[in-house]
Amino acid sequence: MIAAAVSAALMWSGTVFAQAVQEAKEAKKEMKAEKKLDKAQKKLENAKEDDGIVGITSPRTKIEKAEKKREKAIKKEIKSDAKDLKAKAKRRTKKADKVVTPND
Repeated sequence: MIAAAVSAALMWSGTVFAQAVQEAKEAKKEMKAEKKLDKAQKKLENAKEDDGIVGITSPRTKIEKAEKKREKAIKKEIKSDAKDLKAKAKRRTKKADKVVTPND
């Protein structure tokens, strides 16, 4: 009896721990995406001021390169949000699977 209670408690704590780890990973990815977007925005501003990208002399090329970096950062942010939504949907599905309907 006691062993069953201990194993149930361990399984529950493992689930809670896994969920906390998942949320921490999501937060870290979101922070990385925001940081990347800020960096790309700064690079674009520097390119418009004719500073920044070393080794490229053409202002037009500097701006194009900075805009491409910004677009990649936006894509990364969108991917981060999508993964977050997918994880939330997965958790809700798991919770819904555990709910027993009265007709069963």
